[in-house]
Amino acid sequence: MTDTTKHIQNIAVVMTTYNGGSFLKPQIESILNQSLKPNLFIVCDDGSTDETTSILDKYQADGQLTWYANNKQLGVASNFKNAISFVPDGYYFALADQDDIWDINKLEHSMQQIQVIEEKELPCLVYSDLRLMNDDGNTLSVSFQNELGHDKYVHSLDTLLFGNFVLGCTCFCNPTMKMYVAKMPNTTFFNHDAWIALVAFAIGKAACIKKPLVNYRKHSNNVTISGHIKKTKSQLYKTHLINLFKKNDYLMERFELVDLFLHAFPNFPSVINLKKLNGFIALRNKSYLHKKIAFEKAFFGKWLNRFS
Repeated sequence: MTDTTKHIQNIAVVMTTYNGGSFLKPQIESILNQSLKPNLFIVCDDGSTDETTSILDKYQADGQLTWYANNKQLGVASNFKNAISFVPDGYYFALADQDDIWDINKLEHSMQQIQVIEEKELPCLVYSDLRLMNDDGNTLSVSFQNELGHDKYVHSLDTLLFGNFVLGCTCFCNPTMKMYVAKMPNTTFFNHDAWIALVAFAIGKAACIKKPLVNYRKHSNNVTISGHIKKTKSQLYKTHLINLFKKNDYLMERFELVDLFLHAFPNFPSVINLKKLNGFIALRNKSYLHKKIAFEKAFFGKWLNRFS
């Protein structure tokens, strides 16, 4: 670190842990060594039985973080919701997984980008690409978005409705986002990043940093992704169609997410986006052909405005 390293008084890093002791220290150190220093480092543990809590105790004793033990096991999404509740009002906050390694300038780049797009009365989100690494820290891929094909289409509310492309471990949110996270229902239908992304794209503002700022550790215990296969645009298209329209497709979870979202925010601020959300839910009882047209319109822009 240099003498020019900044210390901003209104940034919090929010991490959740559960039996992550094997890789926890390098991640904590990568956060503590950021070029743009967070003022707060908040951790919520979800009932770890390994060395996680003893590691957290040592860092807390040194005044480098504050950690809380949940009274009962909450699961990933609700644990993040709980952790974010400890962020003081007026703070920007970044979400952190327990086993990644951040680039030294992750917070600095994220703050710079959110200041470009931010309207303070709106919930705003910045997210980035990331690298994939294995347990030994060796790089598996220099671009997660490229591996999953997320760089092959426009990131918008239309495409987000069909599947989340925002990973929580890259998220950096403005203070207004906190009140919207508080309205997230406690459910296992979706992860916290799906809710935050929908808030940003449907109600607020979002921007993607195209370069990777996080080294994401891919191993058998990951809950965010369990595999990665690089796909061409044609393969991505076919994969989406298979996933979208097989008998037990993941769209049911997307419908549930949007239903809960609209119930949480009955006075929806955007008439245009409300129409899109209701149009997407209406697809639940539509034919395969109707869903296919809506999907292709969202991802490839080939159809006129016939979403509902």
